[in-house]
Amino acid sequence: MTPQRWRRVKNIFDAALEAAPKDRESVVDDACGGEAALREEVNHLLNSFDRSDRFIETTAVAENLGLFDGPAPTISEGDQIGHYRIDSQIGSGGMGVVYLATDGKLGRHVAIKVLHEEFARHKDNLRRFLREAKAASSLNHPNILVIHEINIGDETNYIVSEFVEGQTLRQRLGCKRLNLSEVLDITIQVAEALNAAHGASIVHRDIKPENIALRPDGYVKVLDFGLAKLLETRQGFFDGDDGQTAKGLILGTVNYMSPEQAKGNEVDERTDVFSLGVVLYEMIAGVTPFRGDTTSETFANLINAEPQPLTRYAPNILGEFDRIVATSIKKDLGARYQTMKDLLSDLKGLRKHLEFKNEYNRVGVLPSGGGARRDTVTEIFRSGDLSEVLRPDHNSIAVLPFTNIGADVENEYFCDGLAEELLNALAKIKDLKVAARTSAFSFKGKNTTVSEIGNALNVRTVLEGSVRRSGDRLRITAKLVNAEDGYQLWSERFDGEMKDIFELQDEITLVVIDKLKVNFLSKEKAAVLKRMTDNPEAYEYYLKGIYYRWKLVPEEFGKCLKYFQLAVEADPKFGMAYFGVASYYGYGTAWGLVDMPPSEGWAKAETAINRSIEADPTLPEIQLTLAAFDLVNRRKFNAAGEAIRREVSANPDFAEIHHAHAFYSLVTGSFAEAIDESSQALQLDPLSVNYSRFLGVSFLFAKRFDEAIEQFHQALELEPNNPNVLEILAEAYSHKGLFEDALNARFKAAKFEGDSEMAGIIENNIDDFEGAVRAVALKQIERMNMKLATGEFVLAIHFVRAYMMLGDNDQTFEWLKRAVEERNVFPLLMNHDPFYDRLRSDPRFQESMEYVGCNSQGHREV
Repeated sequence: MTPQRWRRVKNIFDAALEAAPKDRESVVDDACGGEAALREEVNHLLNSFDRSDRFIETTAVAENLGLFDGPAPTISEGDQIGHYRIDSQIGSGGMGVVYLATDGKLGRHVAIKVLHEEFARHKDNLRRFLREAKAASSLNHPNILVIHEINIGDETNYIVSEFVEGQTLRQRLGCKRLNLSEVLDITIQVAEALNAAHGASIVHRDIKPENIALRPDGYVKVLDFGLAKLLETRQGFFDGDDGQTAKGLILGTVNYMSPEQAKGNEVDERTDVFSLGVVLYEMIAGVTPFRGDTTSETFANLINAEPQPLTRYAPNILGEFDRIVATSIKKDLGARYQTMKDLLSDLKGLRKHLEFKNEYNRVGVLPSGGGARRDTVTEIFRSGDLSEVLRPDHNSIAVLPFTNIGADVENEYFCDGLAEELLNALAKIKDLKVAARTSAFSFKGKNTTVSEIGNALNVRTVLEGSVRRSGDRLRITAKLVNAEDGYQLWSERFDGEMKDIFELQDEITLVVIDKLKVNFLSKEKAAVLKRMTDNPEAYEYYLKGIYYRWKLVPEEFGKCLKYFQLAVEADPKFGMAYFGVASYYGYGTAWGLVDMPPSEGWAKAETAINRSIEADPTLPEIQLTLAAFDLVNRRKFNAAGEAIRREVSANPDFAEIHHAHAFYSLVTGSFAEAIDESSQALQLDPLSVNYSRFLGVSFLFAKRFDEAIEQFHQALELEPNNPNVLEILAEAYSHKGLFEDALNARFKAAKFEGDSEMAGIIENNIDDFEGAVRAVALKQIERMNMKLATGEFVLAIHFVRAYMMLGDNDQTFEWLKRAVEERNVFPLLMNHDPFYDRLRSDPRFQESMEYVGCNSQGHREV
């Protein structure tokens, strides 16, 4: 099924689910018209969903098997069950409650699962309980939970198993991202356990992070064979129960189940292969491959949608790793690994490859081969032939801002600009991974070693240098450094005058490319050597413009306009300088950084972007800017979305495009996609405070407040004094009811902004959250009214938020009427921002969202 066809099927499927059951048939008929094949595909999906919808929300909770939460036996700390003393409750589920206990005979800790009383009254439930115990106890493997004892028929029905100290894989994933060595080790141990189970004709059918326990000593234990199914009937194993599932019944956890499970079809060991592949994908990517915003969407994706390539989340992942994961989660049973043993063999082969590679990097011994042998990596570096070490998938570089060693401190802009232009030129080479500007430039002025920079940015080489400028004379020193050991690979000095700057940049770029031995296509060379302007004066103004464009404090940001305008005056055909003017007005208007009404700002931005297109229609930056104009100014959501998706496809390694896609996804309410795209942007530009913050905002909009708070703290690790991060962290704390933490965050934000008056207001009300919020809002309104009185422009959205904080709905909606008319980003985000939840039941809010182009069903063109 093509992506276009799948989108049609899914859209009709979603529309049918939103309709009442009695109306679904007519909805499908109307949407499909006379296309019988299309109707059949949609109905197949609906029938599968109808069979499964009540079962897939929780693991193995099926009404027609009698599994449900009921009252558990009254058991307290110190009670005795057999010769086991209860220590504490450690878990609960649909079948029963799990306790930590002490074995009175052997003095060891054990885990006891006690059945719910109502659950145990049904014969089928006891049979399934026995199935879990017998399935697990029949397996003798170090990576499978050991069953010590089972008791059925007395007043209390229970299973006693070993107690596993440590944490589940789910808990570990919530704490930190695993490295590839850890991922491989965990996956191989789980595969070993499942291979043993399959050898005993048992399929687990519910492999997920919650059922994988990690001991402190490194051992992995597979838990809960409660859904275990025999591949073939084995006499006496289930005492007359053949271990098969009723036809059409779906058991499992939706994010990890296989397509055949989701359809209620027969399953075999390839189902466990698929589920383990999903877990492996999640450990690397941070998300599951078929996730959706709802259970029905995840279910639909599982049946028909193809997952994003793993390289989208981990661009530097080894090709063999990507292949193993992709093969594991093939929907077609025939294309998937046919046995767990096959998967295990490839995983172990990959581990051996990595062990060899690590040893090679440690000792520096190359495999023998034709030609003269070199004994160490250092010798190869000294020879200048890097191709033996820097293989295509390891061609990576960070370009650091050059150091100004001249007498004029004002030349800092030139040093930064030179480095940025070299970075942009190198980024045009497909075979070379270039660290994003924000991350690379974050090391400016810091005493950080090259090795630390390489580790932080995941690059093998670093380009750094210095500039001495005296009048029009230039001396540029550039050097290429191996990030692994800090050894200098190449260094050269370039002398010239300002009029020679373009030739000097080209020469440095071509030498770096040559030293790295990257594949360099002729069209890429043309792009690298393409001149933005031949006018050195215009170019120097342009460098000053981009220097200030990156300073997002309004006072500093505003300086970039002057230099971009001087650049186009010096060279009226300078397309990138016009683009700089457009970005000032466009970005500044979108985010309220310019002191003018949005209508005026957008008009100036569009004039500049049109001049940029006239001067150079091939500029790659233009398309993304036009998409932003469509989204924020024209509110043409469909056109903007299509343009952004095209740019993501064409430039997958460009962090800013993924960030734009994340923003678009938040606007349209696609939270899972927003989180994915934000994560991708951050992975490409890992030290970007803005991208780190926006990932937290994506979690916030999805109402995953704990993850949002954690992400905001990670952003603060990059820049502890960032008031924008502290403000949004305070908002996340408020949603969690952590009001003291919220006020402390707001207090810090005010202090770091230099707003001592506001900091004092918060400090004086630190023990009264509502009083502090009210006092802050009143002060904000007072200040904004003073600005209006002097003729300054103030965004209406600031009044909306302030009056919301006061609880004054009438004034809130009065200002909301103005806010939605202002074409900036803020009204676009209101439809899904939890800050505005209190207003959603008021018809005036929905009217305002309709005006923006937002409604409960999504978005429309306005």
